Amino acid sequence: MTDPKRDLLAAAHPESFDRLLRGAIDVHVHGQPDLSAGLPNRGDDLEVARLAHEYGISGWVLKSHLWATMDRARALRQAMAGSTFTVYGSITLNPPVGGLEPSIVELAAAHDARVVFLPTWGGAADVARDGYISTLLRRVSPSFGEYSARTAITLCDANGALTGRARAVIDACHALGLALATGHAAIEESRAVAAYCAEIGQRLLVTHPLHYTTDPARLREFADLGAYLEFCNAPLVHPDGHLTVRDVHEALCAVGPERAILTTDVFSRWVPPEPECLRMFVEQLAYLGWTAEQIATMVATNPRAFLGESS
Repeated sequence: MTDPKRDLLAAAHPESFDRLLRGAIDVHVHGQPDLSAGLPNRGDDLEVARLAHEYGISGWVLKSHLWATMDRARALRQAMAGSTFTVYGSITLNPPVGGLEPSIVELAAAHDARVVFLPTWGGAADVARDGYISTLLRRVSPSFGEYSARTAITLCDANGALTGRARAVIDACHALGLALATGHAAIEESRAVAAYCAEIGQRLLVTHPLHYTTDPARLREFADLGAYLEFCNAPLVHPDGHLTVRDVHEALCAVGPERAILTTDVFSRWVPPEPECLRMFVEQLAYLGWTAEQIATMVATNPRAFLGESS
């Protein structure tokens, strides 16, 4: 008996369309809704998770800029029971969940979180540059500007050293075996985080560093410290994006595939669902010369290692 959904996918895509995605894990997926119900993505969580499974993708890390995602991840796993698709929950340490508090990390771990993101729009660096997420949140919260300025979180002191609270959060992640990502930290803050993580052996992902620097030396420094670097599809498809896939290609040439992770990070109505965005991304990189083996390292092997999973 034929599978109508598989037949439809086969008709819509070239032969072996899923060849570069088999076993992939996207560690930066925004669910529906993320920032508000009025800013929709393409498809609800379950529909898109099922589509991702059809594309050969093995799993997601579900991320939110506002709320913990462990309950949503659990519901998706239950809805897809019997499949090989796994959804991991996460927490982002922005002000609504309490910021840089090791007890929040401990409670999130007890609730089955797998990844902790350092502050995104809640970080002082992002507030200072009036980041993109803040501009969207102001549309739905008239008081948001005052709130974010008043609650902005710093990771480093005036001398550039990590604060005690930042170190305590990283220590909690390490003790509990959680993966850590830098969120929207400034490049100098991310460097301090990476150095401390290297010192204690904490798994770290530098979140979309090309948003903040394209300097090959700075990127290699993170790789030399043992951090993974994230390269995502979102800025490549955004109307105001300043990056192209060739910028990603050049950055990957600088750091090598061994420390790179490819993700989507999309949450806009004008882009395809995440599985198609990831397929577009890896197919473009293949066009630019990256081999299937190198792409598998960046979409499957490295995400599993970052999450603490066996290959």
